Amino acid sequence: MHKLSQISPQHIEKLIATGLKYQNAGKIELARNYYVRALTVSPKEPGAIHFLGVAYHQLEDNEQAEKYLKVAVELKPNDSQAHNHYGCALLKLDKIPGAEKAFRKSIELNSSNADALFNLGQLISRDEVLQQSQNDREREKIASEAVELLNKAVTLDPEQLEWKIKLAGALLQAGQRDLTSKVLNLILKQKADNPEVYFLKSRIEGGKKAYKNLRKSLILKPGAKSALNNFGFWNLIAEKKFDALVWYQRALVSDPSDVLLQWSKALGLLANGDLENGWAAAKCRHLKPEVYIERLGLPPEWNGKEINDGTLFVFQEQGIGDELRFANCFEDLSSKLKAPCFIETDARLIPLFSRSFPRLSFIEKLERKLDTHVIVNYTETIKKLNAAAHCPIGDLPLHFRPSINHFNFNDAYLVPDENEREHWRKVFEQIGQELKIGFCWQTALPSKIYDNYFPDIHELEPIFALKNANFINLQPTECEQQLLAAEKDFNINIFRPRNIDLFNDLDRVAALISECDIVIGPMTAVISMAGAVGTHCYGLNLHPDWTCLGTDIQPWTPRMTCKYRGHADSWKIVMEEIAGEISASI
Repeated sequence: MHKLSQISPQHIEKLIATGLKYQNAGKIELARNYYVRALTVSPKEPGAIHFLGVAYHQLEDNEQAEKYLKVAVELKPNDSQAHNHYGCALLKLDKIPGAEKAFRKSIELNSSNADALFNLGQLISRDEVLQQSQNDREREKIASEAVELLNKAVTLDPEQLEWKIKLAGALLQAGQRDLTSKVLNLILKQKADNPEVYFLKSRIEGGKKAYKNLRKSLILKPGAKSALNNFGFWNLIAEKKFDALVWYQRALVSDPSDVLLQWSKALGLLANGDLENGWAAAKCRHLKPEVYIERLGLPPEWNGKEINDGTLFVFQEQGIGDELRFANCFEDLSSKLKAPCFIETDARLIPLFSRSFPRLSFIEKLERKLDTHVIVNYTETIKKLNAAAHCPIGDLPLHFRPSINHFNFNDAYLVPDENEREHWRKVFEQIGQELKIGFCWQTALPSKIYDNYFPDIHELEPIFALKNANFINLQPTECEQQLLAAEKDFNINIFRPRNIDLFNDLDRVAALISECDIVIGPMTAVISMAGAVGTHCYGLNLHPDWTCLGTDIQPWTPRMTCKYRGHADSWKIVMEEIAGEISASI
């Protein structure tokens, strides 16, 4: 037997080479044994440590893989592939930030490392990563980077079918639907029986084509939760609410722990009018990656009963539109709860809410700190307010709207400032006595990812063709070039409200909207505001959603008429219908 000191480097290299031979042949355990033998002779041998880590990764012993690959990158800091393999091990352990760092280091060392380019691209295009983005613009930026990375990987190694599928998915996330379709069609020529390809095709096509491709995807991969869930979405667009719920439930059976599937089922229950079970199920929203907030220092959750010692604290969640919608429950809170109540809200809404509900107190939304996730510390606030219980604003319907019969169907529940209303009355008198139609067409944070949810300004052509009407811009984003183009193309004048910030001055916006005769726009804060102040409005949506609560109206704001695009190619038919209804009412 040789003494360790007498074993040559050539012998160690032979052990590693033999290990690689078995590893390439798929005999991973045999390969591992040879690497272990090499390390017995030379414990700091970088190659043996690196390949042993890879072997453990292939054997799905990811703790061991991480251990050895961490040492490998320390010993070989300039080895691009070692960093790439380390990232793969971290990814398997759901250590996302570390994995991303490792992949980026690998690419920094070798910009042509196709494996690392693919791994980073598919990592940052994952839903759970994109959903942690702070806004749609940031999400778009990440999605575009994913496209760039995956496209480069595919260019370097065009035979990788899986890479092309991931590229197609990233293109779709980035809102590049035409390019997505081209890539998918190329893949189908290469391999015609891939379920993921048909699933992606269903997401860029509407109507019967979407249904056909979803069916193909499920035939090839029965029980695929994403396809089952999207069948639910397809039925919702087709206004088949009960069928949608059935598919949502089937998807959840495939993975009961999936929060996004739980959320789909909750919305399906609400869309079908099962409010009692729907509100309870909707509590899963707090676990959704894109909205998860760690809230520290809160007292026990409110049980809906009177508070005898202390106050109730209602914390803010979701966006302005949701706050306006759930404010429908504030009067119930004010009249039924004797204890003082403090409601956390967006600062822009405090003047309007305070005027509308004088028995309630409103405080500005607390600072959100970003660590690995969003954190809000309520400890000092709860102490200062002597809060004995807390309630998420989105849970107020759970207490006050257990059925559709618990809605009061009042025309309005928000009270605009009367002086501001008088100001806008005088302004409108100067521009004429014609019908005053306020409009918007985009969310305040436009995104290519959701562009089919919102019309283009030129799709409002049937509205702009109405006679004896003044058109009032309510779009809360910079849009002057679009307004000028619409004026030129349709030979109209569009009134721009002056000396008002349509995004920030929400109390003044409420007064402005209340003096419009009709407001038209997608289901954003503008339309929620219009309904809440009692202005007749048309809410545009892709499909009937949970907010209708199983009805064909908006119970929150009965003067809102819902209009749906469904599987149509554009918003033209919807706009023609609205224009016809307005003409008939004049």
